[in-house]
Amino acid sequence: MSSPQRTGGRHSKALWIVPLVILGVLLAAYLGGVVAFSQFFFMPGTTLDGQDVSLRTVDQVAAEKAGALGDYEAHVTGDGVDVEVRASDISLAYDGEAYAREAIGQTNAWAWPVELATGARRTVSAESAVVFDRDALLSLFQPSIDAASQRVKELGGDAVSYDAEQGAFVLDSGVAASYLDADALVDALSRAFTDRAASIELGADELAHTDDALHAALDAANAYLAAAGSALALDGQEARAVTADDIAGWVSVGDDLTVSLDQDAVGAWVNEAVGSLNTVGSERTYTRPDGKQVTVSGGSYGWEVDEGSATTSLVDALNAHEARQVDVPYSQSGQVAPDDGGRDWGSRYIDIDLTEQHVRMYDDSGALIWESDCVSGDHSQGYDTPTGVNQVNSNMATGDVQLRGLDYNGDGEPDYISHVKYWIPFVGNLVALHDANWRSSFGGSIYQYNGSHGCVNLPVDKAAELYNLVKLGDVVVVHY
Repeated sequence: MSSPQRTGGRHSKALWIVPLVILGVLLAAYLGGVVAFSQFFFMPGTTLDGQDVSLRTVDQVAAEKAGALGDYEAHVTGDGVDVEVRASDISLAYDGEAYAREAIGQTNAWAWPVELATGARRTVSAESAVVFDRDALLSLFQPSIDAASQRVKELGGDAVSYDAEQGAFVLDSGVAASYLDADALVDALSRAFTDRAASIELGADELAHTDDALHAALDAANAYLAAAGSALALDGQEARAVTADDIAGWVSVGDDLTVSLDQDAVGAWVNEAVGSLNTVGSERTYTRPDGKQVTVSGGSYGWEVDEGSATTSLVDALNAHEARQVDVPYSQSGQVAPDDGGRDWGSRYIDIDLTEQHVRMYDDSGALIWESDCVSGDHSQGYDTPTGVNQVNSNMATGDVQLRGLDYNGDGEPDYISHVKYWIPFVGNLVALHDANWRSSFGGSIYQYNGSHGCVNLPVDKAAELYNLVKLGDVVVVHY
């Protein structure tokens, strides 16, 4: 006979087990869904890079991505490089597995019941690297490398040449391929393949090693160009700049790829440049403030410089690969460095125009501050006033200045004795600007038949004005 209490205990236990079983089944189903949607299947409503992948397997998506490059081709170019690369030649493919795993990892598998219940949609995106046969890829470039290597042997030092447009030494066209940097090339192409680039232009990083003899020669030649911007200077004033084109003419690359500086060529350039700085007596061309173009030569004013030490200093700058100011030693100086026309005096000067028979003085700003007609040396007697560039000298005088002519007639006496009040000499103490109270007129053609013995005659009042304006050292330019 059964006990009522025991029967009631069994029913209570059964009622307690059923919910646990149901909960266990639900939990197992939930966890199974988490595993499925995090490892194997994309959740419904999932779009990957614009493609619906709902309930597709990771393997399916991976396989489809891996095969996406099957018909891909790229044209690779650069100095000495022209190569067609096909995906089939190098077993090129996307890393589909990594792509699919990255994409499914962006879905929230733990929320799959809610996602399914609400019909939520999600958009994900993933990156995919490419995989390929590295050796097969490099073999496609070997013909270009071999051809360029042969060209290097044929050219020797001529493989390096100066490109004036770039202002640098460069490798001859077709040479660079022999020095393709394999690692840089693979990295660059890998990025381009990932982007499915149809045309790929190789740059300097991919085309050059830095440790080979040819590129060492290229670097050595270009190192000299760092001295571009050096300049010859006169008394601190830049007179002649050194350009990259100049330096390129002094640097040579031998057939054994050694780089040398031709010091004789540097010296020749310095001699030519400094020669133009030796201005004493040289031909100078300038434009007077009133616009007249003047060419003059002769005289004792200007620069006298030394070429030898300037060459040594410039060679030192070139070998140091840096721009420097090279001060040119001089024994006599002008006021300023010569310009392109050779003018080496400032705005303040006295201009004696023998053709116009007119004298002008300009101040430091180039403004006309004084002018007068004049009478210069008698052309008919051969007493022409000497042309050239000189300076007012320390023989200046005022008062009763006696002028004693030379003894051309050989009678033992000066050919003439005259008295003037204002004496402004510019050729020793022989040729000067001075007053001439014995003349009643100035200018015109008087000098052709009744000129001076070489001096420049002025009206007394004009000579007085000029005397009070001039300073020792003022430049005097006499020209036709």
